Amino acid sequence: MKKKIYIIQPTYRLMDGTLLKEFPIFNYSYNLPLLSATIPTDWEKQFGLEYCDDVDFNSDASVILITSTGYDIAHAVDIALKFKRKGKISIFGAHMDDLSDQLMRQVCNSVFYGYPNPLKMAEILKDIESGNLQAEYHCGMNIDFPFDYSVFRNKKMWFIPALASLGCRYSCSYCCYTPIFSGHYRVRHVDNVITDLRSAHTFHRPIVFLDANLYNNRTYLKRLCERILSEEIHMRWGGQCTIDIGDDREVLRLMRKAGCHMLFFGLETLDQNNMIQLNKSFDTYRYADQLRQVRNAGIHIGAFFMLGLDEDNIDTFEMVYKFCRDTKIAVPYVHIFFPVPGTPLENTLAYQNRLPTTMFDQYLEKMPQFSVPCSFAYFTPKKLTVNELENRYLQLFGKLTRFSNIIRRTMVINLFDAGIIFKLNLEARRKYRSMIKAQKIFSPDAS
Repeated sequence: MKKKIYIIQPTYRLMDGTLLKEFPIFNYSYNLPLLSATIPTDWEKQFGLEYCDDVDFNSDASVILITSTGYDIAHAVDIALKFKRKGKISIFGAHMDDLSDQLMRQVCNSVFYGYPNPLKMAEILKDIESGNLQAEYHCGMNIDFPFDYSVFRNKKMWFIPALASLGCRYSCSYCCYTPIFSGHYRVRHVDNVITDLRSAHTFHRPIVFLDANLYNNRTYLKRLCERILSEEIHMRWGGQCTIDIGDDREVLRLMRKAGCHMLFFGLETLDQNNMIQLNKSFDTYRYADQLRQVRNAGIHIGAFFMLGLDEDNIDTFEMVYKFCRDTKIAVPYVHIFFPVPGTPLENTLAYQNRLPTTMFDQYLEKMPQFSVPCSFAYFTPKKLTVNELENRYLQLFGKLTRFSNIIRRTMVINLFDAGIIFKLNLEARRKYRSMIKAQKIFSPDAS
């Protein structure tokens, strides 16, 4: 057999059937550089980042490796089926949710769980060569090696992804990381992260750490920032942290000095009683002060909120809007809670008979666009009807993405930062407009 592997990260299919060719910020992935670095040197490699490239269905590769961050999984199934008809061996992996697993096991020869290191990938490819490919492989989370950033060469990307750790020290009931990591995390050796950053910096783009929680380990984060400074890697970067970093002025100042310009926070809710449902230990009454400390350090703020939780009511939507305005959140992003299969909260809702028996089919029907699942309720809320939740959510998202509000958020001193904030908000506005189209298609009677 020809020792050539074709690694593909799919895009999304839009409502009109075309494929999205603009890379959305909320779906950047480190999977391609990670997986490329594990391929043995005697194997030829081909890459397909479908946001930038067309999938080469005439590839002479003997092995097709499809990797998905989750949201583009419906189109990944289409790709796998086409290669299957051509008699190609296809494997799928590096995903984080049960839904991807359910779908791809049906259309691929093999699925691997976790992230393979070079030794594990060599084992999988040897099994293919010998005709002994297993239906599944469990690879663990040992990714402490430099990634291959050559996969992004000549790609039109806003940002370059980086990774310092896997997992999170918290076990939020709604998060897809919880069933996998159970409140644990694994950090990469700082030397390997610095090697990656040097490679990523050559693209002259901002760098985004895609860690679930960059503040997992305070000592490690300080050491990483100090190395960025001592190695004189003059880059702009951002990442995602838990809100408790807002109490750590020393680390915030160090991060800003090392080039951090934006942090994203999964605030999720402003109701402390909802925090019990989410198994989050933070104090919503302290959010405003913690965000103020982040801004005082010179770091812009992005924040995620989910709607439809048990304590949410008609007043919740205006409360979130005012909070985003008053705390000067540069990039506010709201979505309807989605019960990710396999998470504790999804299990609870199923036990309470609050999930439709046809949820899986509904999800697939409404998946032609990345944003669509976020604008539909796949569960029964407690204090709102489904129509109230969906309609008021869209009204809130519409208010947040008004052009006048976007311009107000863009009024910052640094012109480069202003451009990034404008781009992120403009993308959120496009997502809102796509959600409106989706509602008209799937809920034509909604007011």
